[in-house]
Amino acid sequence: MPRLKPLWLHLDDVASRSRRSDQLFITCDFDGTVVAIAEHPGEARLSARTRELIGRLAATDGVHLAVISGRSLDDLEEATGGGRMFLGGAAGLETRDEEGRRQTHVPPDYHMPEALRASLEVWCQRFPGSWVEDKRAAYSLHYRAVAPALQPAFGAGVRRRVRPFREQVQLVHGKRVFEIMPAVAWEKSAAVRMWLDARKGDGLLFYFGDDTNDEPVYSTVRERGGIAVAVGRTVSAAEYVLPSPAEVVWFLEWLEREWTQPAVSSEASERTKVQA
Repeated sequence: MPRLKPLWLHLDDVASRSRRSDQLFITCDFDGTVVAIAEHPGEARLSARTRELIGRLAATDGVHLAVISGRSLDDLEEATGGGRMFLGGAAGLETRDEEGRRQTHVPPDYHMPEALRASLEVWCQRFPGSWVEDKRAAYSLHYRAVAPALQPAFGAGVRRRVRPFREQVQLVHGKRVFEIMPAVAWEKSAAVRMWLDARKGDGLLFYFGDDTNDEPVYSTVRERGGIAVAVGRTVSAAEYVLPSPAEVVWFLEWLEREWTQPAVSSEASERTKVQA
């Protein structure tokens, strides 16, 4: 894959493209993207600064905001504060639009195999620090707190237990987590396409993500002429990179100023170049 470009070195291009756009479509993952990954998902909290920024962006004319996460939809709604934004939980399998209408993108007669869950719960009991999170449409196996020396054996056992159910589920390996997903043709990029197709008009699309299940979204974003940003990754199908969630917040604050005060931002940029 081509080397990722540092986004901070391409602000002139981003500013130029945003000024030529009638709308901004800002989409991002949650954990590891706008908030640092915690030992337990319940410990990850948006700072007041980030929560206020998300609220301002969601209320800004011409800006459409979406957050799509591996968290359950209920958990994601609580973590973000809800508001007028599109939310995708369980990696897009559950969605909530800006008006609060919910959809589940799994056939009504589909059920995650109980035998697999039972097997994985027994396996987790052998590895202190691992646990199963039920997200209704899917579930996650967290093992961040498992002793590092035992993590390869834990992962091998998970894959071995999932293998007989590969016609029913798909396994996605993330950052110290295994996502057990229904074997359906729906994931984050499908949720992003659905969200965009429901919006009217064209605009500049951004996507920020940090994990394996964000990779399919980058291709969708780039096909639509958008700006795909990997957070803290060295190899990715994205075009740009930012080092950390803190820098995603800083960039979004810059983008907010650029969108709401383009003339002021351009003059400040020119002064900076002259002073340099």
